[in-house]
Amino acid sequence: MGYRRHKSYSRYNNNYAMAGGYDSTGRWRSEAWHMDGGANDEGWHHAWCNYCGKETEHGRGSGCVPCGDRMAANHRRRVTKKRSMYNTNPHKLDRWAVLKLYELSEGPLYGFLASLCEQNQERCLSPKQVSVGASILSKVLDADVVDRLWSKTKPQIENRDLIIGDIVRLREAVNPMKVISFDNRRNQVLLAGLESKSTSWAPNDGRWVVIK
Repeated sequence: MGYRRHKSYSRYNNNYAMAGGYDSTGRWRSEAWHMDGGANDEGWHHAWCNYCGKETEHGRGSGCVPCGDRMAANHRRRVTKKRSMYNTNPHKLDRWAVLKLYELSEGPLYGFLASLCEQNQERCLSPKQVSVGASILSKVLDADVVDRLWSKTKPQIENRDLIIGDIVRLREAVNPMKVISFDNRRNQVLLAGLESKSTSWAPNDGRWVVIK
């Protein structure tokens, strides 16, 4: 004896909590169709969200859409903040500054050095890249600068007062500048940008990295 599903033609007496139910015309509709008020068969519908305090768009089985968007955005912010706590390329600015010095002396970077500059801004350079880059840079720049800032085979200059003629950069920047003069009363230093050719006063408060 075959089983026959009993149809209910009442729009108020349909049980579609699990799999669906009949609509007012007697046609079997999926649960998603009923949840969405008959608009489509995807399950998107509006329902009350206690967190938002209003009716919002919901997905079948996924809850409130705005709440889900907020959770995803918060997760991305936490991941970004966590990554920023770990410097995965600690020599990026030093090596970038060396390439800037080379560019000021020889003109725009090209070929292998241009590729190194681009990769240095995205990730750590490999030992082979550092070695080949050092051999090219040493033909133009002082070996001491290349060893300290590019190859990292010599220690960085730390904890010494600036002197006239020093080439420096900001701790969080790469553009090289030359020390021109000091104003000890205001504790400031006059700097000339090697690229911009402009001069400006700045606080002499330990924010400078000596290039040479």
